[in-house]
Amino acid sequence: MRVSALVCRQQIAIQQAIAENNPLETRRKIARAAVVAWTLEAQAADKREARQNPSLSALDTEIAEEFAAEDAAGLSSDDGL
Repeated sequence: MRVSALVCRQQIAIQQAIAENNPLETRRKIARAAVVAWTLEAQAADKREARQNPSLSALDTEIAEEFAAEDAAGLSSDDGL
């Protein structure tokens, strides 16, 4: 199972706290390595998520905004049908 970028960033924060605050050097060392690993995984997750959710083109965005404006104004394409 692949983890999301959000989960990766949560793990980065957890491991950074351990690396900074744990009294045992061995645990701090492992946590620092985990931060590096989670950072790389977060970058990979960002790329995966970007491919899965492609951005709208400028025209698509304009059309979507037009529909949203019509919905907000209470207009609908099936009015009167």
